[in-house]
Amino acid sequence: MVVLRSGLRGALALACLGASGCVSRPPVPLRVQPVPYADTLPIAEPREREPNEVAELVDAAVTQEVGSALSPRRALDATSGALNVTRDDDVVPSAWYELRHRWDAPWSPEAVRRGGTTSAGPDTSGVLRVVAAKVQGISPGFTVRDALGDRYVIKFDPKGFLHLASAAGVISNRLLYASGFHTPEDYIVVFDPARLVADSTAMVEDEEFRERPMTHEDIARVLALTDSLPDGRYLAVASKFVPGVPKGPFRFEGRREDDPNDHYLHQHRRELRGLYVVSSWINHVDMRFANTLDAYVEPGYLRHYLIDFAATLGSGTIRPHYPREGTEYNFDFWPTLARIFTLGFYTTGWEGREGEVIHPTIGWMQGEAFDPATWKANWPNEAFRNVLPPDGYWGAKLVAAFTDAHIAAAVDAGELPDPFAADTLADMLEFRRDRIVRHWFSRVTPIEAPEVRAEPGRLEVRFTDLAIASGLWEDDVTRYEARLRHAARGIDVRAGRVAAPGQVGQRLAFDLSADAGSGPLAGEDAIARLEITARRPGARGRPATIYLCWEDGGYRVAGLEH
Repeated sequence: MVVLRSGLRGALALACLGASGCVSRPPVPLRVQPVPYADTLPIAEPREREPNEVAELVDAAVTQEVGSALSPRRALDATSGALNVTRDDDVVPSAWYELRHRWDAPWSPEAVRRGGTTSAGPDTSGVLRVVAAKVQGISPGFTVRDALGDRYVIKFDPKGFLHLASAAGVISNRLLYASGFHTPEDYIVVFDPARLVADSTAMVEDEEFRERPMTHEDIARVLALTDSLPDGRYLAVASKFVPGVPKGPFRFEGRREDDPNDHYLHQHRRELRGLYVVSSWINHVDMRFANTLDAYVEPGYLRHYLIDFAATLGSGTIRPHYPREGTEYNFDFWPTLARIFTLGFYTTGWEGREGEVIHPTIGWMQGEAFDPATWKANWPNEAFRNVLPPDGYWGAKLVAAFTDAHIAAAVDAGELPDPFAADTLADMLEFRRDRIVRHWFSRVTPIEAPEVRAEPGRLEVRFTDLAIASGLWEDDVTRYEARLRHAARGIDVRAGRVAAPGQVGQRLAFDLSADAGSGPLAGEDAIARLEITARRPGARGRPATIYLCWEDGGYRVAGLEH
């Protein structure tokens, strides 16, 4: 175990040096391959951390924003590729991410609807014992323990907008979980308020911040902040406590010092960068450290969760979203500075936009005006700031895997009572999905699953072009520019496309000189680079590189880079 961890540390240190420009990184086939679940080795239990939220937000909004423009290190960070990618330009399962619903291994719509849930939610047939209540703040609620002994955080919709936050929270939970991220089990729950009983150990703070035992009046005060159903029952979202011991939130930059498994700087993790794209899809404007959680789980490591999705889609948790949200930070340093120096004459697009509520259960979010390239969360974070085209493409592949049927199933999990509202929300998610996929698939050459077939004097490469497979572009409007180079064998040739329109998969053929070197090669001398660029209307994607390794007298695919 010690040897494995030491080896990973050394390899990762070299990778980090290469990303910072100190040394050149080796070609993809010679880089250290990330080890699945290497960050789940047993460690000593870390301390629980409680960051100062105000200080963290000021740092993100001001220090990091100014630093990103003035700091050479941050400038290098913004151009450095993700470090934890495989030789196939993907990520491995880890304490951060699982391989779930994907383009090449899709789930059923019912599996997406079910998400990570393992039951029907809290048992509401018996007593719901309130062990804590949040009677202040922007999102009041309870912590309850049901008859089965399971603990849940229960939060309510704002007055006048029943289903708004609860449906958004559950729908986004299902989409994020299916995408591969760790999330709690979230449920729509309906219960009789008579089932709520204050636990003998439950305490609340009075107006002078002095603790006292909770009373039934405290419970009634929280319920008064939301609307009941016509039959007198209450509807809420119930989020089951995640397994393990809570250890506070994680940050989107740096490493956690008391976690020896935390091998990569968070801003250089592909899954956290790609999360930007998924967040833009579901309009998760509150994606920040306060809505994350590290939990110390068996057999003794930290699992990293995303939590609390009430401020997604059209919901701002306590109200519908405003037009600014998704377009500008809560405190956007540079636009704010521009407004000050122009005495308010500087404006941005959202300031003239009407934020009319689409439906009381949906709220408001961008439709036609949605731009995947400029979407912003309410607060900046380093991982989102460092998104490069390959990271965005990886995230867009997650989004592209959701068909209309998958989206409808996720929306159904939100239990919106009005079919029109459910259909409208599904249509908006489909529209935003298509716009995201078109944008990010246009920034790269989106080829996957390359294979090589060789015969004397000829090399054929086959692959799947996801832009064609997903229906974004027709096969007959796509043209490929391809160049195969292998200095050690004296090869530098271009290819002709031999795939017929409508054929599944694409093929490129190379005519190789009969006198090209054929002896044994090792190390970087054994690596050939095949660069492929797709040319099609409206797309200016960077080339994809397929790495081929020469061994035993033939080529095999050894890596892929977008």
